[in-house]
Amino acid sequence: MKNFTAIIIAFTATLLGSVSAFVSPSGPHAPSFGVQSTTVTPKSFGQTHGTAYFTQQLPTTIQKQRRSVAPVQTMSLFGLGGPEIAIILIAAAFLLGPQKLAELGKDAGKIAGELKEVPKEFQKGMAEGEEQAKEIKEDILGEAKDAEKE
Repeated sequence: MKNFTAIIIAFTATLLGSVSAFVSPSGPHAPSFGVQSTTVTPKSFGQTHGTAYFTQQLPTTIQKQRRSVAPVQTMSLFGLGGPEIAIILIAAAFLLGPQKLAELGKDAGKIAGELKEVPKEFQKGMAEGEEQAKEIKEDILGEAKDAEKE
């Protein structure tokens, strides 16, 4: 029964979590969001008057700019957005079970604790390197002064 439930959840996650379901359409039938590009040909030059004339004289890069205020859709990890990642994590939680999730949580906590010590170790290494550099500098300056005395 557990395996059947896991298979059903995985199948549902595959259907619902399809990346193509969240990609905006592109191509000739895609919505244009009210943006119309107009180009000025020599025949139509001077035929338009008023503000329409100025909109036609804009460079093509400005004419093709996105004019909507909707946020740009971004994908974060391997082209997957938030909903896809959430479905994958839920399916993984069902497949692993509570005991394995608890073990993974403990391991993640240990790793986080170890990562907190990395900056401290880095600072210690920098301090040691600075002390060694000062000693070498003093040795070089001492040798230079001895050479000047001779």
